[in-house]
This record gives sequence, structure tokens and C-alpha cells, in this order.
Amino acid sequence: MQNLVILDFGSNSTRLSINEVQANVSTFKEVFRTKEMTRMAEGMGQEKNRQLQPQAIERTLDAVRKFKEIYSQYENVKIKAIATAAVRAASNAQEFIDQVKQITGATIEVLSGDTEAYYDYVGVTHYLNLKDAIIVDMGGGSFEVILMKDGKDEHLISIQHGAVSLSEKFNAHDKILAKDLFEFQNYLQALFDEKLSWLKDGHDLPLVLLGGATRTVARKKIGTLHTEEKSIHELKIMRDEIFTIYQNWLAMNKQERKQDLGSEASRADIIIGGLTPIIEIMRRCHCPYVTFSESGVREGLLFEMLETNSN
Repeated sequence: MQNLVILDFGSNSTRLSINEVQANVSTFKEVFRTKEMTRMAEGMGQEKNRQLQPQAIERTLDAVRKFKEIYSQYENVKIKAIATAAVRAASNAQEFIDQVKQITGATIEVLSGDTEAYYDYVGVTHYLNLKDAIIVDMGGGSFEVILMKDGKDEHLISIQHGAVSLSEKFNAHDKILAKDLFEFQNYLQALFDEKLSWLKDGHDLPLVLLGGATRTVARKKIGTLHTEEKSIHELKIMRDEIFTIYQNWLAMNKQERKQDLGSEASRADIIIGGLTPIIEIMRRCHCPYVTFSESGVREGLLFEMLETNSN
């Protein structure tokens, strides 16, 4: 038995998962997971020469040191480190990669946007009983969109903007002004016309959501239910209710959103930036409802690794 450690360097959070893998068996069991809100994409700007900021790097390295203390308690550990949009876009990424290697001994694999989207698709299809859907993974520095038809990834794309970068671009950290929201919506419509024309084939399909910003919506919904169940996996929220939640948060300033979000208060300044593209996709495709997947990039990567090793 091997403990496979996944270090996932996202644009908003850094995550650790520890997974038991049995020898000669292409399955795994997650035994531990945690995250730190490190905001890797913060302050990178919109220009071509984007750089990870010193404060963001140090926050992330602090998280890595904490994670190392945790996974070092396990036996027979193998470490796999991956990074997505913020590191992918940064001109000084190698400096950060070298620092992580000094701490962990692992070299970060920087996933391409298409690879990230593909792993999302693999993770979702292994855990959700859906054959036709639009999948969106809203990250901090990018978001991935997949059109799944008959269980196949018919189209997929990674858009190099996410909840953190969009919030910065359209001044959505606090209560967003009408002119900024209008500019945001126009920007998304032009972007979707240019890069996601195939969304027309996703009309009336459900929307599967991944990513921290979207999971905040799920946890808000669970908080209104009289249930002990805390898992958001396969939770369903109808179109009108999602719109109402979004409208309510639009009307609030950052402090009011913090109070409303409770345990998810750390996302109060990026939730509008993260949700606005979701709302625009729902409108464009007339999605009747959203459902949530706890399985995404990390799980997709694990399935691919195990399948490759078993062949």
C-alpha cells in the first residue's frame, strides 16, 4: 500500500490530499484533505508579463511547510505536485517551482489549460451519473468549460481568467458598480461568442459546477436545509434559486457578504467575479439547474495515473 500525496497549487487555494493506493489495484481511497487560501493569482495584473508576487509566494510556501508536517506522518509516501492557471501564466514560475522542490523534493507539473479541463471531465464522469451536461470549473486564475455529450468530452477549453483575476479586472471585490457589471457582462458575451460558440449545442443541459467559488453557493444552500448532511456532491439547485442567490450577493457590499457567507467569508471579495460567468452561461444555455461535483482535477489525475500504471 502506498500513500499518494497530491499537492495542488491553484490560483486561489493550495490543497493537499493523501490517497491510499493498493498495489496492483486501480482504485484509491482519500484518507485526508485540507487547503489553505493562498491567493497565488493576487496582484499578478492583466498585462502579458504577469508575475507571482512575493507575498503570494511566501503564503504558498508557508502552506507547503504545514502540509509537509502532515504528510510526513504517513508511511510509504509518493508526492505528485501540480499547478494550474497562476503558475501557468507567471513569467517567474520557475523560481517558485524551485522553492517548492527544495521543501518537498517534488517537481511541480504545470498543467496546460486543456489538460486541466480534461482532468475535470475525467473526475466528473467517474463520480456523477450524467451523460449530457456542461461542466464548469471556476478557479482563481482560469475557468474550464467542457461540453459533455453521451459521456464524451465533445468540446473543452480553458479561459485564462478566474474568480480572482476577474474580480480585479472589473472592481468586483466590494459592491460592484452598475457600469463595472455592465462592462463585465459585455466582456463575457464577446468572449463566449469568440471562444465558446459550441455552447449552442448545450442548450437545456444541466450545469455541473466545480471550484471553490461555486462550492460557496452549494454550502450556502446546505445551510438552509434541515439536514446533517454536509456533502455538496450531487446537490441540485434550480435555475431561479441560483439567480436569486446571485442577485442578493450583488446587492451587498463585501462586509455584508462576509456575514452572509459565514464559514466561506474568505471568498466574499471574489464571489461576484467567480459567479458572473456561471450566470451568463446559464442564461446563454437555458440550463434548468446546477449540480455540484466534489471530484475534479485531482481525482481525474489520479484515475489517469492508476489506469496508466495498470496497463
